[in-house]
Amino acid sequence: MIKLLTLSFLILALLFCSNNSFASSEFTELAAELNHMMDVDQKALHGKTDLDFDVIKIDHAKRVEEIVSTYGWPTIEMVGEDASQAAWIIVQHADYDKEFQRRMLRIMKPLAMNNQIAPANYAYLYDRIHRPQLYGTQGKCEGNEFKPFPIENIEDINTRRKSLNMTTAQEYWNMASERMCGRK
Repeated sequence: MIKLLTLSFLILALLFCSNNSFASSEFTELAAELNHMMDVDQKALHGKTDLDFDVIKIDHAKRVEEIVSTYGWPTIEMVGEDASQAAWIIVQHADYDKEFQRRMLRIMKPLAMNNQIAPANYAYLYDRIHRPQLYGTQGKCEGNEFKPFPIENIEDINTRRKSLNMTTAQEYWNMASERMCGRK
């Protein structure tokens, strides 16, 4: 019975330690700060607060730059998936400062290639600041259909997307048509 309990505990400990969604205890406060920033960002973006989204996104981008300068990019291992995602969304929303976005993209690239951050986040930011885009993540609704902005070497798009663990371009465009453009 003791061996079974010990083995069960060991298995649970290994599962817990191998789960990349858990933040490092050293960065718990940083993770909480990033998650809070994300919550405020989304409320301001969607008009669920009196806070001005334009002011929020500038303040948050400055703070993310401070965090990156001090600790490096908030990786999944460092702050957990949600907080790492929050940092990326804040950078996505900093469209007023393309150079800031380019600096963050350069930092994100090797981390994405090694799955230290969600690889698709790199693709979304890349496409957001480049024309033509590479991954087909940016576009607009025409009626109830998502139409991507111009794509470089479109014949290779799914190879590029697969290298970042993304769905095919058509699957993404179908999802975007439903979620963003109201297609049923």
